[in-house]
Amino acid sequence: MAAAVVTVICIAMIMVGGMALSQGLLTSADTAAINFDKISVLESEIVRTDLTILRAVKLSWGDYVRVTVKNDGQTKLAGYDKWDFIVKYEDDGSALNTIWLPYSTTLPLNNEWFKSRIGLNGPIEFFEPGILNPLEEMVALVYLDPLSGNATSGSVAIAAPNGVYTSLPFLNLGYTRLTPQSENITIANTEYYELVEAAPADGRAMIMMADFAQNEIARKLLYNESQPTRPAQFIYPLVGIDQIPAATWTVNYRCYLSPGFLTAVNDRFYLNIDIKIMSAYGAVRATINGSPAAEVTFNRDQLGTWLTVSSNYIFSDYTVVDENDYLVIEFYGETKEKINSGYVLIDIDNDELPIADQTRIEA
Repeated sequence: MAAAVVTVICIAMIMVGGMALSQGLLTSADTAAINFDKISVLESEIVRTDLTILRAVKLSWGDYVRVTVKNDGQTKLAGYDKWDFIVKYEDDGSALNTIWLPYSTTLPLNNEWFKSRIGLNGPIEFFEPGILNPLEEMVALVYLDPLSGNATSGSVAIAAPNGVYTSLPFLNLGYTRLTPQSENITIANTEYYELVEAAPADGRAMIMMADFAQNEIARKLLYNESQPTRPAQFIYPLVGIDQIPAATWTVNYRCYLSPGFLTAVNDRFYLNIDIKIMSAYGAVRATINGSPAAEVTFNRDQLGTWLTVSSNYIFSDYTVVDENDYLVIEFYGETKEKINSGYVLIDIDNDELPIADQTRIEA
């Protein structure tokens, strides 16, 4: 009888243990399946996420490093406090610094970064404020302590919460250098070309031109030789900049005047620029120069060959009204007397030229 009781107890224990083991196996299988689903979702999200840093520069007219990053993927991005933002750079003492920056909801203080704005190829966010949607660009401001040193370089690396990352080097020249480039920015349904800081031409070379009839006296805005409807207007964003300081600007033109344009010894032709401030909606907020700025003069001995010429303009300081405004530079050709028919060309964004021969503005 006792043996029978022991047998029944053993059978019961085996059954209970088997049930517990089965339950454990099922729970483990369910957990594994759930984790596999999570991994699959994460992998799918990673595949659909793509970030690209378009620009990174230490502003010469401000204390920030300004970073423009584009969502090139198919996934909406937010939760900026969970992003990894890492800057590697040299300070004035030539010390190498590598800093992970926390996110700030206001203008950044020491070693913080801040999402200044989001827009679709411009400063205005049309839908889902605060979310970096596909094709939108985010402009971030970084404040470093110690500050980046003059004549140094660094790099910015950004990682989204799902681990997708991008990086780009940046320069701190210690002075202002603005280079016209062929990339586009659309403001109020109008396309403009970019004016880029601390970067040379990047190879998308294009020619700006204007032609003049015989005896024509006129000042003409240059246009793209390949796209006659696109004028030579270049814009530079002022986000992160409170004031453009007073300085002497040197405007360098890489240019060509057609043979026979000037015939008499005293004939002259002129290149110059206009400087404006434009709002995010495309309206001119201010015209900086009262007359043509940075004017260069040509005579008949300078025809038929590519030249690099320059002229200075004394820029009075300008206080930025709205950080979403743009600095606008327009290139003009001008005749002030009756001369022969001809044309003028300006070479833009040609990386086959040394920087000293590229069209640019330095201060």
